[in-house]
Amino acid sequence: MSVTVGEVLNYLNTIAPLSTAESYDNVGLLIGSANAVITGAATCLDITEEIIDEAVAKSANLIISHHPVIFQPMKRVMAESPVYQIIRNDISAIAIHTNFDMSEGGVNDALLELLGWESCGVIEQTQPTGLGIGAVVDLPLGFTAKALAEHCKKSLDLESVKYCEGEVQAITRIGVCSGSGGDLLQKAKALGCQALVTGDVKHSVWVEAHNCGMALIDAGHYGTEKCASHRIAALLSRAFPEIPVFAAESEKEPCRYI
Repeated sequence: MSVTVGEVLNYLNTIAPLSTAESYDNVGLLIGSANAVITGAATCLDITEEIIDEAVAKSANLIISHHPVIFQPMKRVMAESPVYQIIRNDISAIAIHTNFDMSEGGVNDALLELLGWESCGVIEQTQPTGLGIGAVVDLPLGFTAKALAEHCKKSLDLESVKYCEGEVQAITRIGVCSGSGGDLLQKAKALGCQALVTGDVKHSVWVEAHNCGMALIDAGHYGTEKCASHRIAALLSRAFPEIPVFAAESEKEPCRYI
């Protein structure tokens, strides 16, 4: 039984409605045709040349990414760009971004599972249904900021994390936001959080955390969202067992540490 790109898009719209994406976002079918019959599907965080090559090698004509391969308006498409290569290889591309961040079972929930925590609410409610950005976690046993950073490093299998101490030595309420959530610091504090775990923290947010006594852990944008590709692949495999689906093995963090 054949499955089309449009059918997969409709399914994704039920678990992570496109209408819930942030206004600045660009989600849904970005390249290709909804009528294309799927021969295989690759999932990833970002679409790179290596991801496209792997999809071609494995006969996958659909790539579902968390980060949109087209985000800002494009005035030209050059031969070395992923967009050009996707079109040239007759591949369709779908993105589920901020809509998947906040959906039940989405990226933030996948991150919480890796950390071994359960959400008791969101940091910022953006939907009438109660869904929103980030999560608040209550822990029975307190962490020091260093122990919290070590827990994140081990649970997420990271080379390193950055952290700063807060005023509380036994942290029991934590805000968690996958990707880039430094701007949620004050909202998390207002909810009683003594620490925030996120990625892509700017210098000014480190200073802000220090000044307001919040512990802050930066586990990286990639580190907090690399779980996205496996979560998407698992959901698709269950919904469409007739399609070969795989999380791209060539996915890797674009930077290195020394």
